Amino acid sequence: MTNKTAKNTQPNRRALTRIRKQDSRTLPTGTYLARAQRLTRTGSWVYRISSGRSFWSLELFQIFGFDAKGKKPALSALLERVHPEDRLDVQSKIDRAVRERRGCEHRYRLLFLDGSIKHIHAVLDPVADRSSEVYEIVGTATDITEQIRGETELRRSEAYLAEAQRISHTGCWARNPISGALFWSQEEWRIFGLDPEKTKLSYELFLQMIHPEDRRYVEETSKQAVEEAKGYEIPFRVVLRDGSIKYIHSVGKPFFEADGKVTEYIGVSMDVTERKRDEEALQLAQAELARIARLTTIGELAASIAHEINQPLAAVHANSLAAARWLGAEVPNVFEATQALQDISRDARRASDVIGRIRALLKDQKPTYVALDVNDVIREVIAIIQSALRARGVSIRTDLSATLPAARGDRVQLQQVILNLIMNGVDAMTLVTDRPPMLRLESRIDPSGNVLVAVDDTGAGLETALLDRIFEPLFTTKAHGMGMGLAICKSIVESHGGRIWALPHQPHGATFQFTVPTTEDGA
Repeated sequence: MTNKTAKNTQPNRRALTRIRKQDSRTLPTGTYLARAQRLTRTGSWVYRISSGRSFWSLELFQIFGFDAKGKKPALSALLERVHPEDRLDVQSKIDRAVRERRGCEHRYRLLFLDGSIKHIHAVLDPVADRSSEVYEIVGTATDITEQIRGETELRRSEAYLAEAQRISHTGCWARNPISGALFWSQEEWRIFGLDPEKTKLSYELFLQMIHPEDRRYVEETSKQAVEEAKGYEIPFRVVLRDGSIKYIHSVGKPFFEADGKVTEYIGVSMDVTERKRDEEALQLAQAELARIARLTTIGELAASIAHEINQPLAAVHANSLAAARWLGAEVPNVFEATQALQDISRDARRASDVIGRIRALLKDQKPTYVALDVNDVIREVIAIIQSALRARGVSIRTDLSATLPAARGDRVQLQQVILNLIMNGVDAMTLVTDRPPMLRLESRIDPSGNVLVAVDDTGAGLETALLDRIFEPLFTTKAHGMGMGLAICKSIVESHGGRIWALPHQPHGATFQFTVPTTEDGA
């Protein structure tokens, strides 16, 4: 070998040495396999049928709770670790694998002395020789306890969610705004009265079930929400296949990709049909209670009403006699007779107006919200109650704004509120003897632009602590009161979009005030 060749060989030897050193750091294949089994929680075993000998990997010792440094357990020891309820099944699967020379997968449980349980996923693979005789079984056992625990928790959560949806009548849904693909939870299917096994779900089907009067509104609202990538709330009705109607309140929220593009809308649908029916029943009950309260008030005013009607009727009678005398004279006085007949007509209209106002108060009908002059409503109530106030010695003064804008409300219900507040004021002044009983009715515009009506009295007044409680149902300061009058007034005013409250009136008495929105604000 020449010197030149020797020089060239030295670097190659050094490289080979370096490679060998690197190879010396490489772990044996068995070590990698053991590490892989530990990471996957999978143990392996081999059982020789002829000799009864077996091989266990280190991870299998760990899974079954045996000491790897101790004596290797027999197959029977492995079976003893199996839960008693699963042991027969495990043995039968091993026997069948040998008998049919076919592998299988199965699950079973391990039961330890401390009562703890592990869940195992096992794989059996029988190995046969050339004569098709099985001479050994190769198997694996994977600890899937955490997986089972997770699956159990997931099923429990899903069960809780489904039960919560059923109890609250709330279904959940998801919709792809691009493809139109739709997902419904089980409760959503129930709300819409459809069978998921027999119905092909689509957005078009959903739209077809919406009440025709609400369909356009739902389409436009959801379309606008998608275009603007924002959430929405939509109340609407659906018509089920049996013709019944349900009231739904749906809420949707968009989900975005990283680029800000909406990928999906997720939301809930709440069946508020029962709530809607309860609200309607409550409104009917309130209306009936209000009508009964009006009847009670009219009953208390019966004497005043009779007097109010008797006055024009007496005038009609007197004028009719006068007209007869003028016409029966030796020289008939046609002019005086005509005047008497005109007075008869005027008094008849007066009596008719009184009856009309009373009939309006006693009507059992749904509220009719129209534009009205609150001052006219106040004057109509005063006309009904004027005689009763005079009989009790109560004087009444009005301070009505001439520039009052039109309010939006139900005339009869507002008459009832004003009538009730006036009668409360009259009752509050019954026992007062050191000052004349006087009522004052005022109308004006409040700082918020609403029409405000105030009723002042010079009665005993109200304690400050009672100002908030007097509007509660069944609470009363009267000896024989039912505690419903002011509660009904509060319900009526709030249904109009206004509010009602009380405050002390100086120097004596109390002031009750309520507001009604104008026609510009709505009700």
